[in-house]
Amino acid sequence: MKGTTPNQIPSQAAGFLRLAGVILFFFALINYILLFVPTNFGDLRWQLNFTTQMVEQGVIPVLAIALMFCAYGLQEVAGLSPEKPKQGFNSLKFWVYVISGILGVMYLVLIPLHVGTTIAASNETIEKINQDAATAKMQLEERLQEQQTQMLAILGNQQRLEDYIQEQQLTEAQLARLQEFQENPEALGVQSNAIGQELKQEIENRRREAEKRSQLGTFKSNLRVGLGSLLLASCYLTIAWSGLINKRSRKKAG
Repeated sequence: MKGTTPNQIPSQAAGFLRLAGVILFFFALINYILLFVPTNFGDLRWQLNFTTQMVEQGVIPVLAIALMFCAYGLQEVAGLSPEKPKQGFNSLKFWVYVISGILGVMYLVLIPLHVGTTIAASNETIEKINQDAATAKMQLEERLQEQQTQMLAILGNQQRLEDYIQEQQLTEAQLARLQEFQENPEALGVQSNAIGQELKQEIENRRREAEKRSQLGTFKSNLRVGLGSLLLASCYLTIAWSGLINKRSRKKAG
């Protein structure tokens, strides 16, 4: 039974590393393609999800490239590199460098795209928040005005007032307050306005909190995705530069 020679171990390890790198790279490529399905560039939410997912998955090709070059490095250290390595379009390294350059440019473009998308989405959200707050205030005013009108009608009719008191089972304090409103209807308007101002202030506070949350979310998203995209772009462009530009420089120097 033949044993494993010393050169077979690094050769197998290099092959496994290269295979894992290639599979991981194509896996990332498939994920990139699936992000475009379904395509809806006119939807801000789709754009935001697209740019975010692109950055979150951007580290996978980096790992794939690292595995592939670990395989090449292991081959060279073990002296297993071919005497005439493949060059140009036939070389896997060449396509890794080219795709790295494309990814680097793509991630640079994603930075302003994501920032613009998040700002537009935040403005849209804030506009809706303001509209909802304005609608809530208007509905509150209508409801208070309706209640005030109904109460004035009750106070103006003794029979309806007695029926109201029996149905509501009012406390002594509430009865005293009701008596005050009957004697001075303007006090009812004053109380209604005070309640209205208090409730409007609560609506305004909720509006401000929602606006702050939206702005904070926008800042965090721009910081996380923007910096992540910048780091990925730097990484990919460095790989492309070291492989393509430096290679040309060495040829000219030689």
